[in-house]
Amino acid sequence: MGTRKTLLVLACLTLFAGLLGLSGGPRANEPVPQAFALPANGVHTTFMVAGDSITAAGSHTVAAGNVGEASWVNYVNTPGAPATLAWTGGWALGGAQSGDMAAALHHGSADALVLLAGTNDLAHGTPHARIAQNLVRITSIVQAPRVLLSSVPPRDDAVEATVEYNDFLQQLALDRGWLFIDAAAGLRSEEDTFAEGLSEDGVHPNVAGARILGAAIGQALTTKPIVADANTNGTEPLG
Repeated sequence: MGTRKTLLVLACLTLFAGLLGLSGGPRANEPVPQAFALPANGVHTTFMVAGDSITAAGSHTVAAGNVGEASWVNYVNTPGAPATLAWTGGWALGGAQSGDMAAALHHGSADALVLLAGTNDLAHGTPHARIAQNLVRITSIVQAPRVLLSSVPPRDDAVEATVEYNDFLQQLALDRGWLFIDAAAGLRSEEDTFAEGLSEDGVHPNVAGARILGAAIGQALTTKPIVADANTNGTEPLG
């Protein structure tokens, strides 16, 4: 009789564990959220993001704290050194345009806001003035004393338009008092396409490319003092 009771208990425990898995309980192969965990040393700069597939890298749950392996977010901290940068939220999704980001992003605050947006706007022919309006609106949603506006990676199928767009971003940052960082510089060849080995499709950085992009953004976040220098007022397109 004791053996039967033991077998019955084991069977119930097995069933209960299976139900946990079906109902959303933790599973060993599920990704651990990467956002919202502050470095243990207590010395950190927090940043939020607004972006598209370059940031999400295949993840559909960036707002919940998950990005894909080929996201620059993974590589902002120097390998082997104590982490000083902490990603604390934001929004990004593959295919998103700047207007989608402005509509989906939730209010929040951080030491810095990193904007890496516009690749999909270019593909849809969105005017630069409209993109500017959307980016300014994003900066009014996230309260951050520093706005870091990054260049976008190359597009091998739209080289000239991408170069012109990055020039526009640099001027926009200057007009608004944001910090512009040409984080994509290390991804480009002399022809302004992706350098060999840094993209599989000529649009998205691979892991090697993401490391370069993340390192450049991380360096900008750690070497530039966080001061209240960003003009986040107004949502109208800049002339």
